[in-house]
Amino acid sequence: MSIKEINRTIAWIDQEIREQQTGTPDQLAGKLKMSVRLLYYYVDMMKLLGAPIEYSQENNSFIYLRSGYFYQGYKWIEDNQEVPESSKRQI
Repeated sequence: MSIKEINRTIAWIDQEIREQQTGTPDQLAGKLKMSVRLLYYYVDMMKLLGAPIEYSQENNSFIYLRSGYFYQGYKWIEDNQEVPESSKRQI
């Protein structure tokens, strides 16, 4: 799996989380055509990159505890932060 594919998958998971449309871990893994174990690998990777993720049974979705997003699938940006010039690049 290439870095580009990993970034694309993180960006896809990020979008689903921001829309609070992930459903259960089984449902999200099914949408992404991956195992639940691989999904949790990605979620853990996103957490290591700074994303405050948890699963909300109330919302039946993964959620962010603070507002933000993944910039190009590799850098967690809080909504009150600006994207640094050095991080701006084309994929």
